[in-house]
Amino acid sequence: MLRVVLAPLLAVLYLFGVYVLIHGHYGPGGGFVAGILVAAAMILPRLVGWAPERLSLSARGAAVTAVAGILLFAALGGGSLVVGQPLLDYAALPIGTTVPARRSMGILLIEVGVALAVAGSMLALFYALTGKLGEAHRP
Repeated sequence: MLRVVLAPLLAVLYLFGVYVLIHGHYGPGGGFVAGILVAAAMILPRLVGWAPERLSLSARGAAVTAVAGILLFAALGGGSLVVGQPLLDYAALPIGTTVPARRSMGILLIEVGVALAVAGSMLALFYALTGKLGEAHRP
């Protein structure tokens, strides 16, 4: 019964995580909350003993995701320093045509980096606490 209820719940968690990420960059916390929702969607099946491989990451994948998010944040946040602008000045980045478009895209990409870092970190923390760092996926 848990598996039957879990499948639609996971779909809702992933969908809501993407929604929060896309619309959350207009307010504080979009990337963090989206990362937590995605990590919860990856951890929940493991708590009930069902771990579909296509919806989760291994311990190594979680660490790579966390590092990728940190690197994305650092590259975008510090990219403006390379061209002589203040830290996190998205208008200096070559990612859009107009200044408002560059700022909007910069904030969204920063939030994606935060979401990746948080989701990967939470999943890696879960693996560390459960002692499953070296295990591969188990169906």
